[in-house]
Amino acid sequence: MQYVKIVILSFFILFGISSNAQFVGDVQNSYEQSADSLGEVNIIQDARIQELLDTDKMINSKDPGFLGYRIQIFSGKSTDREKAFEIKKEFNELFPEERAYVVYKAPDFRVSVGDFRSKIESIELKKACLKFFPNCYPVKTYILFSDLIPNQQEVDEGILDEENK
Repeated sequence: MQYVKIVILSFFILFGISSNAQFVGDVQNSYEQSADSLGEVNIIQDARIQELLDTDKMINSKDPGFLGYRIQIFSGKSTDREKAFEIKKEFNELFPEERAYVVYKAPDFRVSVGDFRSKIESIELKKACLKFFPNCYPVKTYILFSDLIPNQQEVDEGILDEENK
């Protein structure tokens, strides 16, 4: 019997708390009032924080790239140079929006695709590539910032595609 009383008392307490919630009109009015008033923000910080930020910016500006991920779709011996370029061409036909790279790491030619900051970002492309390249997998690699900037040929192709639409 004591248990039933506690359950009923808890129900009325929770119901009483939830009945004091704001109405939708009150929330909209308070939002409109806060949007109309402009305020001023004063940042109070130690001067050494700005020095640390400047030092970090200087160090990072010297680095031409970052450690990221690409999907490796082919790895062959040094005699498979032509095959590597054929696979790159095939990939470019299947996925024209993604970049493909042929890299020679002695003694192998490797074809890797995409530019991703994390392994999780690369999973979507890996799933799409598995249909055509069943042995593909993500690899950690150093990605240059210059690789992320589209070259003139890609820009021209993008303009031509937009004109044809």
